Amino acid sequence: MKTEITVSDKKDREFEKFIHKQIKQFNNVNSPFHLEVRKPGSFIPLNIILRGENGRTLGGLSASTYWDWLDIDDFFLPEEIRGTGIGSVILEKAEKTAIKRGCRRYYLTTFEFQAKKFYDKHGYVVVGKLKDYPPGSSYYWMRKDFPW
Repeated sequence: MKTEITVSDKKDREFEKFIHKQIKQFNNVNSPFHLEVRKPGSFIPLNIILRGENGRTLGGLSASTYWDWLDIDDFFLPEEIRGTGIGSVILEKAEKTAIKRGCRRYYLTTFEFQAKKFYDKHGYVVVGKLKDYPPGSSYYWMRKDFPW
């Protein structure tokens, strides 16, 4: 088979879709868990929204539950609200909702300059660290297991 390798610095959505589709098909064949989570109802969004006056969105937590995991994607609170305990309440609501959905573990990523100390305080442990990403800081993979 004759092949050719090219390097491109242009955005190529068709190529990206092709590669993503190939990986998805590979995972479906080699991991029953990946195939199962693609079924309707297996991957359930979880959004905890903090609203202020007039219903204006101030922040909150965006996550999903699948397999037996709570996967926290994004969690943001405005500077003036941080340190008031609202973040802990929101995180606790997410964890309790995940338990009701059958989850036994939580997963998230954060940068050193973001909320690592907050998650440390709430029982999350570092399971991976990418040092100097970005330069002078670190990127963390963290998890928390239910104590049962």
